[in-house]
Amino acid sequence: MRLSSPGRLLLSGAFVRVARCSAEKCASFAAGLSIPDTRIIAHGHETNGSILSLPGTVASCGGPNLTAATTAILCRIVFLAATSPTSEVQIEAWLPDSDAWNGRLLATGTGGVGGCIDYPTMQNGAGLGFASFGMNAGHNGSTGFEFFIHKPEVLNDFGYRSLHVEASVGKLVVEQYYGVSSATRYYAGCSTGGRQGFQNARLYPDDFDGLLLGSPGVEWLRIVASKGILARRIGWPNLDSPAYVRPEQWPAIVAEQVRQLDPIDGVVDGIIDEPTRQRFDPQTLACGTGLLNATLCLTAQQVDSVRKAYEPIANSEGEIVYPAFELGSNTNVFSANQQDGTARLGYTILQDFWRGAVYNDSTWTPGNFSTTDMDFALAVNPGQVNAWDTNLAEFHGRKGKIISYHGRSDETVTSALSEWFYSDVQSKSNLALEDVQSFYRLFFIPGMHHCGGGPGAWSIGNAQRYPYDQALLDSSHNALVALVDWVEKGRAPETVIGTKYKDDVVGERSCHKEASRTPLYRFRIAC
Repeated sequence: MRLSSPGRLLLSGAFVRVARCSAEKCASFAAGLSIPDTRIIAHGHETNGSILSLPGTVASCGGPNLTAATTAILCRIVFLAATSPTSEVQIEAWLPDSDAWNGRLLATGTGGVGGCIDYPTMQNGAGLGFASFGMNAGHNGSTGFEFFIHKPEVLNDFGYRSLHVEASVGKLVVEQYYGVSSATRYYAGCSTGGRQGFQNARLYPDDFDGLLLGSPGVEWLRIVASKGILARRIGWPNLDSPAYVRPEQWPAIVAEQVRQLDPIDGVVDGIIDEPTRQRFDPQTLACGTGLLNATLCLTAQQVDSVRKAYEPIANSEGEIVYPAFELGSNTNVFSANQQDGTARLGYTILQDFWRGAVYNDSTWTPGNFSTTDMDFALAVNPGQVNAWDTNLAEFHGRKGKIISYHGRSDETVTSALSEWFYSDVQSKSNLALEDVQSFYRLFFIPGMHHCGGGPGAWSIGNAQRYPYDQALLDSSHNALVALVDWVEKGRAPETVIGTKYKDDVVGERSCHKEASRTPLYRFRIAC
């Protein structure tokens, strides 16, 4: 006998008949599917555990030999949805068989400059019974500038439109495949995916009932620009300058921050729990103090450079517009800035996006990047990618729910930005704090890097992480399950328990860490 769906055993012959019926349904559905401005480019019926070959995947998305294991018996459909005469979004659907479908829809977003379908979240979703969808934000690839240059409609897809298209197509696909509408619709995304979710809640509040948003890049242009500004603050690209702080010095600088500030929370675990509330004096690392050896210690000019690296970013008018880089976080996004002795910023998104989207100039380089370049990008705002509009009153009014999480060791999007955003939602939506907490809860995770990983107990069912720990599929340990409980049963999450795994691979658990309630529902933990 074989297990066809949770808790239901079928005789082998019956299973074969059901599988054949499901395959026929999938083929018939693909042949007869009718959605305006949409065409199918691939489809197939897959058994649980099938290894899908994903040909045509570009290298920056894991290609050319990317594969993904299916996590349910499902009908897989790949679409192209036209968004204008010159743009289209690729959308993929994983539709569990009717007897395994949980009645819900789960859409996913992208990261970085988009372009890669989030298969890990789709795998987790389909395994839990969701009709799961992914999209490429209107272009293929997460590096390069070619897909943006002189293509305003592609930029509109990346900036704000692709998730709404995914939600609209997904809703119609579910209705036509299952014969009924999904009871509830969810979205999970991290980084750029977090930005996409917040923008969608503001622009299209009817698309989803619940949003799981990690490390949200809600000030996207300033997030990217900050890497160039910080690199300039530490002396780059003048590698021979006495003020330049070399790449090999930074790990020692960060380690010393952790050594000095980690014990403040009462537990020495290699983690600065709340870096935004701490101060660090780089003078302690000056040559002569003895904390760093003669190779790594800081000269007087380097001390000043390090101090500037941890100051907030202001625009050309002197207004602070982006939080300071957080203590204890890996600095490679601005300090990995040379290759073979030549100045070259390792954080390639800055050059790619300013070339292809901001300046439409394939020869532009960030060597002289300044706040003027940042402010110009904000003025252009290609694709409306930088929409800091925090009025979520309409999404709140229709009873939508948001769980957001952010690692306190996030090297890409400083977690203080989520604090700013949360406070601004309360202000712009004209809501009392209790009203904001009734639909939007924010959790900070000490020791978590960008979207996952790091020395902290970071695993909470995060978006873009596969597989889920099957033993921890409850609302205390899995944020997606907690979101479903909140939307459908009214059980708001007071705490989330993070898990740390050996080597950051789901399997042997090193420990659990529990968050305690504060006004922003932060983690406050010991292990």
